[in-house]
Amino acid sequence: MKTISKYQQVKIALKIGADQFKERFPNDKPMIRQLINDEVDYYCKDLNLSDYQRNLLSNYACKLHPNN
Repeated sequence: MKTISKYQQVKIALKIGADQFKERFPNDKPMIRQLINDEVDYYCKDLNLSDYQRNLLSNYACKLHPNN
């Protein structure tokens, strides 16, 4: 059985979280962005991810931000 890395687990969690934030606060785009960024920060610190992985997650978080 193949296991997934911490990075891949965080990416999945971010996607789920972003979808929930967008559903809960559909008209508050700054709030959604802040919550996604806070979640990235929390996971990076909690799981001691490398700088490279942190950068990748930050870029991924930008893709999850709501469009203007």
